[in-house]
Amino acid sequence: MPLHPSATTIQLEPLLAVGAVQALAAVGVLSLHRLDAPLKRALPYLIATAVGVLLTTGVAHLLPEAVESLGATAGVWLTLLGTILVLYAFERLFQLASGVSAEPTAEVVPAHDTHAHHDHHHASRPATLLIGCITHSLIDGVSVSAAFSVSRGVGWVTALAVGLHEVPHRLGDFALLVHMGLRQGRAAALAVAAGAASLLGWALVAALGTQGARPVAWLLPVSAGSFLYIAFVDLLPELRGERRPKAVLGQLAALAAGVALALALTHLPGA
Repeated sequence: MPLHPSATTIQLEPLLAVGAVQALAAVGVLSLHRLDAPLKRALPYLIATAVGVLLTTGVAHLLPEAVESLGATAGVWLTLLGTILVLYAFERLFQLASGVSAEPTAEVVPAHDTHAHHDHHHASRPATLLIGCITHSLIDGVSVSAAFSVSRGVGWVTALAVGLHEVPHRLGDFALLVHMGLRQGRAAALAVAAGAASLLGWALVAALGTQGARPVAWLLPVSAGSFLYIAFVDLLPELRGERRPKAVLGQLAALAAGVALALALTHLPGA
């Protein structure tokens, strides 16, 4: 369905979705001490589900809507490609600024770390780590809010996709901040506060929405590109280290469940 101006005006539902994602991540961080062992067991399956939801949302919902709204022009595909390349360049430059190698090392990751992806988070300075967290949250806020301009269903599925990968992302931030020497209370507060940047993403989309549908439509290939990058570059490589057949099959089942969930939720009545 093409974007309509009424769908791009400032709405509370995208703000509610963005807030719900950050609340979920905050609960994960604050529950880490009590649920450390269960979270460690569940994270690989959570990540596999996130991959399925992210890929399906990007390929089956956001990209087709971008093409329908903007046309199958070179600009749409170059925006998609540019987003992927910019995110890669940002992560590589982030690694250089942090003095981090591209490969994770056992010495950097604490024994209790529930960090499940984003190798670039193996940073040496809390400030550098937080800059990356804030940027990531900003992109998440843009993705969720822009998806609501397509439909409520796509908006909530996008929020689900973001939430599924945001929880392990935020847990990893917290664990690494503690490893860098911050007190646990301060580390938790900073990890949660970094998510507030997603509200700036919502505000950006809301501001563009008041100018008509076309500016928001250009955010759709950006969101799709970020989803594809996160799924293929950050999440899937984390799952490839598993060698136990039962666990691998479980992850594949979780991935398939994520695909089915993303397809099903956008076909609910009223979505």
